[in-house]
Amino acid sequence: MPKVSIIMPCLNVVKFLKQCIDSVINQTLIDIEILIIDAGSTDGTLEILSEYQKKDSRIRLLHSAKKSYGYQVNQGISIAAGEYIGIVETDDFVQADMFDVLYAKALETKADYVKGISEAFCQGKNGVEWKYLIIPCKELMHQLEYCARPKDSPNLFLYDNFIWNGIYRKEFIQNIKLSETPGAAFQDIGALFQIISKADKGVYIKHLVYHYRQDNLDASSYNKKGLLYAAAEYKYIELYLDKLSEEWKKVYFLKMSGLSVDRFYFMARSGEFWTESKDGILELHQKIQKAVNQKIVSKDDCESWQNGLWEKLIIFLKNPNELYELLKCIYIKKWKRLKEISNILQQHKAYIFGAGRLGQFLHVYLQFQGIGNIIAFCDNNEQLQGMNLQGIPVISLEEAVNQVSEIYYIIATRSSKNRREMYEQLICIGVPKEQIELYDIEEDLQLLTMSDKMRLQR
Repeated sequence: MPKVSIIMPCLNVVKFLKQCIDSVINQTLIDIEILIIDAGSTDGTLEILSEYQKKDSRIRLLHSAKKSYGYQVNQGISIAAGEYIGIVETDDFVQADMFDVLYAKALETKADYVKGISEAFCQGKNGVEWKYLIIPCKELMHQLEYCARPKDSPNLFLYDNFIWNGIYRKEFIQNIKLSETPGAAFQDIGALFQIISKADKGVYIKHLVYHYRQDNLDASSYNKKGLLYAAAEYKYIELYLDKLSEEWKKVYFLKMSGLSVDRFYFMARSGEFWTESKDGILELHQKIQKAVNQKIVSKDDCESWQNGLWEKLIIFLKNPNELYELLKCIYIKKWKRLKEISNILQQHKAYIFGAGRLGQFLHVYLQFQGIGNIIAFCDNNEQLQGMNLQGIPVISLEEAVNQVSEIYYIIATRSSKNRREMYEQLICIGVPKEQIELYDIEEDLQLLTMSDKMRLQR
């Protein structure tokens, strides 16, 4: 019996497949079973899979009768031989010790499941990457390990958003059934609800295990029927909701509210209202409106989970088209500001004044656009000075002024107080105001590829 069975649903991922499979077959845990379940790929994926199967006897290549992520995963679970079962999506890749670390912790704790942290990433054509960590529960922000009784912890459902960042005891996961709707959109939500609401013991560890790709424009996140699929998935969850407490019903509607608003962000980025999802939008709208009317979901609930969610939710309930137009305008504004800065830096060299998260995001955005005219970060924080970030140095403002004259300075900070102080610093040392630009737009991974996929009238 293998220690871990790894289920890999697959459909037309030739561009990313080798990196994914290599990361799985090269695990430090050798005793694994690899179940690759293809749903009828036509882009060369099957040829690659066949070659890997010939080289590694641990690989079993299976074929799915349906183009359904849920059906593929269910098929894999039904035949898995391992003590524990993991799932890897074939446009992502995993850390070399993922299953070694998770399996050891599972044996130690006898948990129904063990999960680690993940890293979302977006990669540009020149190899530049933007990354951020995905923490599956709040407790890992302050501790290395968290052991929970998930069935008594409904709030876990709000923060634990993925099934691929962990392993599951086979006897436990065999009682979980994913919905088998077409495609791959949101079929993990129902699985997560079942997993968390049924598990007696779940363990979360502060160890990086998984790399989640965000630059695959063919991913289900961009499907115009996404909200239709989301509505179907939440209807599926209702099969498991009735016997649960009011607190479980609250997190069910909260998560539905957050996902609905989040899909409107994706819709706004596309520049097109997704009429293909109109029936799903109506169904979600009606369910959320009822939950708000019955005070199952309140402003305090929304704001304690996601800052700003309530305001957007009220607009959605008033008129979904209005929310779409609002978010589209926000993205046009963001894109135009980045375009203005890009145009300046195609002709001038510059420093980014502020080496924090926002300054680093701006630098990566410029690199994604092929603009390399940033000389350095400059920052008032002495602990950062002398470091090298994203291939360029961090220097003091005094060093920047002494090195180059007639250069632009881009102040990058969300704090209006800091922005004002930094502007005054530059004026005081003699930088002309026409050579100072301000950038205060929050980092957003989707902005990195917006110009490639948005069809807005500029």
